[in-house]
Amino acid sequence: MTDVIKNVNTNQVSGSNVKSTSLPAKDGDKAVATNKAESAAVASNDQVELTSAAKKLDEVVAGLASEPVVDRQKVEAVKQALADGKYQIDSANIAQKLIEIDDLLK
Repeated sequence: MTDVIKNVNTNQVSGSNVKSTSLPAKDGDKAVATNKAESAAVASNDQVELTSAAKKLDEVVAGLASEPVVDRQKVEAVKQALADGKYQIDSANIAQKLIEIDDLLK
């Protein structure tokens, strides 16, 4: 379903689902014709330029996408320590991390 937006000329919007409607111009109103021509010229020259920070962010995201989600070596080491009964739980460290997370959520 397409909605028609009134009081918008076709130079202000673009897209495949936009219905074209034109506003009636007043007789002898050259300013309306000039504004439409200027709008069309500006719209055809629109450009988007990414900043260096945005480009760097894209590189970081691409790099992270290639990394595995789980560190298998660490998982296996913890499994082995648990099986051997050598895995030590640091309750003070766990409590401190929980407090830090709680502080972030406030």
